[in-house]
Amino acid sequence: MKAEIIYYSATGTTRKIVKAFSEGLNCFVRFADITKPANREKAVTVTGDLVVIAMPVYGERIPGFIYDYLKRIDGKDKLLVVISVYGNMGFGISTAQFSRFASENKFKLIGAGMFIGEHTYANEKSNVALGRPDEDDLKSAREFGASIRAKCDRGEPEQIKVHESVLAKFISEFPDSGVRFLIKQPVEDGKQCNHCGLCATMCPVGAINPVTLEIDERKCLRCFSCVKNCPKKARRAEFRMKLFKVLFERMGSKRKENRIVI
Repeated sequence: MKAEIIYYSATGTTRKIVKAFSEGLNCFVRFADITKPANREKAVTVTGDLVVIAMPVYGERIPGFIYDYLKRIDGKDKLLVVISVYGNMGFGISTAQFSRFASENKFKLIGAGMFIGEHTYANEKSNVALGRPDEDDLKSAREFGASIRAKCDRGEPEQIKVHESVLAKFISEFPDSGVRFLIKQPVEDGKQCNHCGLCATMCPVGAINPVTLEIDERKCLRCFSCVKNCPKKARRAEFRMKLFKVLFERMGSKRKENRIVI
């Protein structure tokens, strides 16, 4: 069996999940990392027996610009497994989006996983899924991969249905940049920054000027790729109001576990 894993991972958590999943799948795997803008210039052509699409959830949904990219992929009646990675809050309507995508793009949806990854805004003071995926999460991802392999090996794997979201449907139409009203733009600490330019290179939407390192507010997703990938820890961002930070910590304090549908 040959599999293709298409994933987006601004801060590396989704990458960890799909790597563990691929180990459980135990077959030839071709990875397509579509995090950087240059990697999304052409649509992925699926050729394997199984296609896996893994995405982080922002605001409880797949980012609009990523969903638009996925719609360019012709499923060719291939088997599909989808993975939502969320920060211990909720995966919202992402599974419903994936289900709609599978139907419209001619895929046969045979499995779905909702996995926990460190929340984008987590840190030592705001421990919301900090350090996840942990070893238990990665073990769960491997087991999910093994279960999918077993399902495929049995032949004619049946399709699945995923639960519809309880969130209002209009939330799916929110702009990707809506979170900017809660989170300030990441700012550069001139004393720490050595102008290596890694933040600009890693930005998934090309929002950072590679020369000045200034951020284009119109593009910034608040994904914190620049914050978490900086080797000098020279970027930081904060909630606009203390109340937002308090609510964030309370809502994400209880550990949630991974869920799969197969």
